[in-house]
Amino acid sequence: MILLLLLLAELFFLFFLSQRLTQSTYDLCILLFRARSVAITIITILNFPGTVIHELSHLFTAEVLGVRTGKLTLVPDTIQTNEIKAGSVMIAASDPFRRYCIGLAPIFTGIIAITALSYALFQYVPFWGNRATWGYVGGIYLLLAVSNAMFSSAEDLKGFLPFIITLGIMAGTAYFAGFRMGITGPALAVSTRILDALTKSLGIVLALNIAGIILTKLLIILTEKLTVLITSLLP
Repeated sequence: MILLLLLLAELFFLFFLSQRLTQSTYDLCILLFRARSVAITIITILNFPGTVIHELSHLFTAEVLGVRTGKLTLVPDTIQTNEIKAGSVMIAASDPFRRYCIGLAPIFTGIIAITALSYALFQYVPFWGNRATWGYVGGIYLLLAVSNAMFSSAEDLKGFLPFIITLGIMAGTAYFAGFRMGITGPALAVSTRILDALTKSLGIVLALNIAGIILTKLLIILTEKLTVLITSLLP
């Protein structure tokens, strides 16, 4: 139970940190290039691996559940609107259960990808030599890209709150009626190991997001001061 609560807490903080990192990176790009189109292009490129995983998660889950799919895009349709969609996939209308399974799919796929990347990065890659160093850099980049794109959008979860409240009421009613469901024996041991691996992997990603936010903020401050200095020196 403690590991499950820790996992949920990590996902909660990661949701806000990933948004903050994307925003601070965007602000830095705007400051450097003075063009929104360039900033959006850079953000799109940086998050592209995560966008691919995100949209393919929607697509494959819909196909498995028997819901028809349409056009798949992995880049923003436009950069002129206030809200930028990095990618999208057309999904036919379906019942609430399948719709929310499709909407939440990128979160579960993202957690699996983060866990696999973390395990490979810190278990099998020796930290010496240029090739290994670039391997670490690439692995860290992928961890950030996946974590920044794994969360479902508001459109993916439209109407989700009433649905989850209804499930909560049903679960609470079943609990007070005396219905219990527990995990014991080998199943409990396996579940504990999985949750332990997930919490460690998300902990790594949280640390990377915090480091990324600090770095981009410092670069923004440095760029602003250099800009002021250069402006003051110009005739």
